[in-house]
Amino acid sequence: MTSDLRSEKKKNQATCTKQQQQTNSFKRRVLKYELEITGIICLYVLGTYYLGDPKAMKCLSISYRVGQGQYDKGRDDYYFVAFWVVAFTFLRATAMRFFFHPIAKSVGIKPFSKRERFAEQGWSFSYYSVFWTLGMYIMYHSPHWFNTSQYWIDYPHILISKETKVYYLMQLAFWIQQVYTIHIEKRRKDHFAMVTHHFITILLIASSYYTNFTRIGNAVLCCMDLSDIILSLAKVLKYLGLSLTCDITFGLFALSWPITRHILFSIIIWATTVEPATYLDMKWEPEKGKYFTPITQKIYIFLFVMLNIIMVYWFAMIVKVIVRVLKGKNAEDTRSDEEEDDDKQEGNHVDRKPVENYKTRN
Repeated sequence: MTSDLRSEKKKNQATCTKQQQQTNSFKRRVLKYELEITGIICLYVLGTYYLGDPKAMKCLSISYRVGQGQYDKGRDDYYFVAFWVVAFTFLRATAMRFFFHPIAKSVGIKPFSKRERFAEQGWSFSYYSVFWTLGMYIMYHSPHWFNTSQYWIDYPHILISKETKVYYLMQLAFWIQQVYTIHIEKRRKDHFAMVTHHFITILLIASSYYTNFTRIGNAVLCCMDLSDIILSLAKVLKYLGLSLTCDITFGLFALSWPITRHILFSIIIWATTVEPATYLDMKWEPEKGKYFTPITQKIYIFLFVMLNIIMVYWFAMIVKVIVRVLKGKNAEDTRSDEEEDDDKQEGNHVDRKPVENYKTRN
């Protein structure tokens, strides 16, 4: 009996090992040709666009223009989002391979795993900086600039500006692309929280766009993106060996996180809970672009609270890092795997094809 159990256990372990090897092999194949595959797709779309293909035009330009600088929404927006999912994958791979990796080598970052992480954080810093700035620009020139009542006044906000539409659809594309990213690369300790966060974010962006709540969506995204800029910068500084500057930047991050992701975001949750009944009739009238009812209100509040719970979990990790710094140690993101583990596994790292040409062992 014991012998049978041991045999079954060994068989299960062998099956799990084989499945893990197949998964890693698939990841290697995908990452090896990631830039080439996405580059070919982007070039194909660009080529057919110049040949006048209507679908390619929908991929590269936003649809449903109504009047001067105003845009409606529709199914053709899927083309634009789908293209930018691929384009962001291509841009990320290109920036990491030909810009951030060479910078990392030039400043003396030797282990490939650390250069890869430096490149990842460099790309994140670049993306969030651009889109947080654009989001703040849109909000500053809109009625809802630090005015939650404007989320609901004159609802439904069916027509939106060109900048808002581009911003919103590209943010949606980015977060869809992020789901691919976190599954194709080395898993973090908080992988489940990351996956849950990303799916909730995608659901909120897509649904708020469709139901004409882009003002509140813009505000939420601005709340979230600022701390990501500072955290990415802190990690870049860490890999550059600028420990003191990294610790100062991490301190700014630790300060910005509760302000933007808990205080300001909680104000948005409060506004979603309390204010709609004052300004809206809370009726389901899709033909008029109205989708906000007591039921949809509860759904949005539930999703917001779920996001807040995940962020409280992450903030607990941030507090651990603050304790480390107060004890005289360097700031280190507790969500990431240990660097020592990365260095030990460097020989098994999933490499992108051209990176192999300049990956060296020193």
